[in-house]
Amino acid sequence: MITLHSRSLALFGLASVLLFALSVGTAHAGKTVKCISNSGDVPKTGTDGSTCDANVVTSGKAKASASGVSQADANATGGSAVANATKGSDADASADNGGSSNATADKGSEANAEGDNASTGTAVATGGGKATALATGGGGVANATAKGATSTADATSSALCAAQATAKHGSSADATCSTPAGFAFATATNGGFASASDTGPPICTPGSGTAKVRSSGGNCGH
Repeated sequence: MITLHSRSLALFGLASVLLFALSVGTAHAGKTVKCISNSGDVPKTGTDGSTCDANVVTSGKAKASASGVSQADANATGGSAVANATKGSDADASADNGGSSNATADKGSEANAEGDNASTGTAVATGGGKATALATGGGGVANATAKGATSTADATSSALCAAQATAKHGSSADATCSTPAGFAFATATNGGFASASDTGPPICTPGSGTAKVRSSGGNCGH
């Protein structure tokens, strides 16, 4: 004969099993692993295998976060670097000598950003794209955005100037500036190719998509 006491114990046991199963499932799902440093190297590994590393060599600040089996690395030497990677992505940010950088990658993408000598580099990649932003001197700005599989965006600034490259849906865009007050903006979509320079002629190859350049070196596209 089943007593009230034995039934209570059975229910308690079932509840314990369910709670354990839920806790195991949550652990395997993995939470975002975060690394923050104001001095030295701070590496961590998350429950899902994601890794982050924040490293400050001399001074500055570095932040990195990763989830969904991703990798994020932030390195600062007298600057500020932030890297965020989610859903099988890779983000790398570095900053030196008063520069700043921000790299964000999501859904199987790769983002690389560097900001040196009071310059700022920002790279954003989503949906399998690859974005690279490199700002090396003079307080310039480099912004690169790549959205969608096989999309690539590269932006390089080496003076007090602005370079911006945006590629969407399987496209490619690159922008380069190297003269003070110069600018180079390139945008491509749906398989197009756009190349911008502040010192050379623009290139627009839309193919079945679009390509547009606006720069101090010339314009093309619509």
